[in-house]
Amino acid sequence: MSVPVKPFRSQFTSFDYFIIGLMYVFFPLALIIAAFRILPTQQHHSCQGRNLRLIGWVLFGTYIVILMINLVTSETSEQFLNDNLAMALCLLIPALFLLVAADFLDKKFRKLLGIYREAVLQRRLIYIEHIAIVANQSPAHVIRDLNYMLKERMLPPGKIENGVLVIRSLHREPAKQVKTQTDRESKSVACSGCGARTVISQHEEKECEYCGLTMRYTS
Repeated sequence: MSVPVKPFRSQFTSFDYFIIGLMYVFFPLALIIAAFRILPTQQHHSCQGRNLRLIGWVLFGTYIVILMINLVTSETSEQFLNDNLAMALCLLIPALFLLVAADFLDKKFRKLLGIYREAVLQRRLIYIEHIAIVANQSPAHVIRDLNYMLKERMLPPGKIENGVLVIRSLHREPAKQVKTQTDRESKSVACSGCGARTVISQHEEKECEYCGLTMRYTS
């Protein structure tokens, strides 16, 4: 079955942007909210890259805010440089590391989505345990990932019931294809000589078994 490939994109929600904006107003609270934001979804492959990216930008914002505070409160340039270096080591470097790790996790999940598509659409696997073996993932992860794909229309409409992926269109399609192909490539043709009917395939010629006249497929 041909399904348009919808690329995976890790995107922030409005709430994520609110957390990042809050960082520049009241950064301690934003750090706490960001932590509570990522904890419930960290087990979801589709959210792991976004979560790391969110924390990375929050740490980057924290560095900017503390930099501005030090710029105002530092009595000497030497003190400002020392404080800024310490904050860079504690905040800026981890933030950059998290942003790079987020891109790596997104690429890894895109590859995993391709494995799921091949297992479901080409190999026609329906049991979660079998798909888990192919993808080298736990059944719980497979269920979360497949539900995400169904929600984002990366797979035909379906659902998971009792450890089985139910996509009815995958089971109906082969019969439809065979029927359509048969109807298109063969038809019953009447002999112009004696009127006897014979089934002839497309681009085929046959001799009438009654009068010997050559019969051809006509559209």
